[in-house]
Amino acid sequence: MADTPRIESVSIAGTVLTVGWRDGTRENIDIAGWLARPGPDEFDILKDPAVLANPKVANWGTVVAWDEEGDIGIDNIHLRLLADQQKPFEAADIAAWQERLGLSNSEAADLLGVGVSTFYTYKAGTASGGIPRGIQIACRAVERDKLLFEAHYRPRPPAGRPPKAA
Repeated sequence: MADTPRIESVSIAGTVLTVGWRDGTRENIDIAGWLARPGPDEFDILKDPAVLANPKVANWGTVVAWDEEGDIGIDNIHLRLLADQQKPFEAADIAAWQERLGLSNSEAADLLGVGVSTFYTYKAGTASGGIPRGIQIACRAVERDKLLFEAHYRPRPPAGRPPKAA
């Protein structure tokens, strides 16, 4: 996370923050889930649309805040993590995921709880409606959490005929 840039600017429309990073990039990050989670009573001020509508950059670009002290806010690391999780996950992404984890098509399908032909449609980009959100979440989660991967991965023997005995 050392690469996480600081925040240069911020605006909000509904629950979508538009964050301008100091590295020159901009991202739209939906914070609806972050707002809905249980939090300290101090965060109740964010239920007021007038307060929520006025985010500001605080603590030298490390926080988007809604109070003067910068205590009621979300930091740049969590914003970047949310942005990464909200990025599209398409055919090329699932193929790269499979490659990074070293999975066969059958192993990847087993891990995700789908048929091999369904997995092929995800990789080919021909799945009706794209890759389902649950599959996107599962792919990202098992790659991020090695224990989760190990708990659910079941290796398959190599396909094809077994080698001839010597």
